[in-house]
Amino acid sequence: MKKYKEKLNQKEEVLFVKLLARTRISELCPVAYRLIKVTDSQGLESTRVLVPSAALVSVLELKKNLLKFGHNPDVSKEYWVRAHQEIVKETDKIITLCYKPGFYGDAYLRANDKIIGNVKGDKPILHPNAKNHLPVEEKLGTLNLWKANVAPYALHSSRILLALCCGYSGFILNLLGIEGGGFHLWGMSSIGKTSSAYMLASLAGAPKDVVVLWNNTDKGLEEIAVAHNDSYLVLDESKLLDKDLLTAAKVMQNRVYTLSGGKGKTRSSMYENKVAEWQVSIFSTGECSLQQLAVSGKVERLEGENVRVIDVPADAGHGMGIFESLPEGIKSANELVHAIKDATHSYYGSAKPAYLKRLVEDYQNEPVKLKRTLEKGIAFFLEKNNVDLNSGIKVRFAKRFAVAYVAGCVAIKYGVLPFTKQDILNGISKCYHDSLDKPCSPEPDVSTLLPAEILSIFKSGEKLNIINIDGLNKDLIKNTPVVICEVKKKKVLAIDAKIINEIMSLKTRKVVLRSLTQKNILLSDSQKEYSTVQISYEGKVIDRRYCFVLSKLTEFTK
Repeated sequence: MKKYKEKLNQKEEVLFVKLLARTRISELCPVAYRLIKVTDSQGLESTRVLVPSAALVSVLELKKNLLKFGHNPDVSKEYWVRAHQEIVKETDKIITLCYKPGFYGDAYLRANDKIIGNVKGDKPILHPNAKNHLPVEEKLGTLNLWKANVAPYALHSSRILLALCCGYSGFILNLLGIEGGGFHLWGMSSIGKTSSAYMLASLAGAPKDVVVLWNNTDKGLEEIAVAHNDSYLVLDESKLLDKDLLTAAKVMQNRVYTLSGGKGKTRSSMYENKVAEWQVSIFSTGECSLQQLAVSGKVERLEGENVRVIDVPADAGHGMGIFESLPEGIKSANELVHAIKDATHSYYGSAKPAYLKRLVEDYQNEPVKLKRTLEKGIAFFLEKNNVDLNSGIKVRFAKRFAVAYVAGCVAIKYGVLPFTKQDILNGISKCYHDSLDKPCSPEPDVSTLLPAEILSIFKSGEKLNIINIDGLNKDLIKNTPVVICEVKKKKVLAIDAKIINEIMSLKTRKVVLRSLTQKNILLSDSQKEYSTVQISYEGKVIDRRYCFVLSKLTEFTK
């Protein structure tokens, strides 16, 4: 029995919990917490947890909480008593609970609770309620590997360069006192827009964890924006907002205004019954420009909105989607898209902390010099691009690009981007001028939407006209690929579905044929986004085909 007690006492000498700090009670945080370090029984791994002080009223309540956090259950009753004494003891180490990551004074609190820089005063820690929508910022590979295998792709696309610099700009908005905002990259499907989003996401973590879809709830997007405070937000697929164009236009307009404005609309218990606030740089993608979405939904878009989140055409004008050139050894834009996807999913998460570490050092050591450097860089960009400084709207529009430019230059100085300042100037300036020259997507026409193979079918004279023609063989009609007939009292070009399906992938059909249906160029069954339609001859059904309204195709059928 004595030997057993000796072993037990030896076991009790090692505590797997340690009190690190307590919170300070305040109006913003009326609930007291204790920050505890819990270590595994081998002493190899540990985790920090916040436990409400109310959960420490007894040894039993503490035991329940610690077991929930993964504490070793194989300990004695005496151990739990000693653990309780450790956690409820007095401490002069104080922490401040925060509802969002970002700058606190001149230090930066990351989403993983790590602090960059020296903290003056109480150490900030994220409130447990603030962790619902925090980005998962994991790291795979070193910064040098990211610079060697991911970053160089930006030299082949001004749009990707803009995306990267837009991301870095989120970290300097606070220093410059500039409101949030950013860019919306628009263009047809399969043009490479998502590659830009992947490249930007890789600064902070795995693209699948960082990229956010537009089709969240308003409240959900507000909470996501708070979770990305003093950083950047990547929003993909604006087409997912709503099938109804009017609804989609209104939703998008409200969300762009809210996200760039940095303030929520309703009070939330998550933020102690206050409205959420944030400051983010936004990079969004979609098939239509924000301006075109507003036009389609018959919603007026004011000048102020145009300079908050700016429409940037995804097509760089070189016949390769977002790309101006191809890297050596890559033969097509499609191959490059796949290469970028592979690279960004293999190396990520190292650039953001490296940039912030140097930025915070400069902010804490020479804040005035840092701000002056940033402002000089902005002025340089405006001058180089001949911006009319007497026009408030033109300056605000150009300044959004200028902030991205100077953020990219700082990334070069910090050794986070392996480029030259001239590379950054050329890429951002091109996006700026392309946005001026093509400020919104024009109403897409048939020649823009459809592949050349299908347009050639429209132009071909090899069509069978069965209107007002009697006595034709039904099998002849069925076996003829292109037929002119009447459907729903409209004269149409009915094309065999197999032809369309062979030329266009399912993903492309969903985008293109839906758009043509909305424009009344393609007929469809009721309640369908797009579909084949039944064609008949002399009262008998022949088959189902894609039916294009001939009056809309006069350019191709003369």
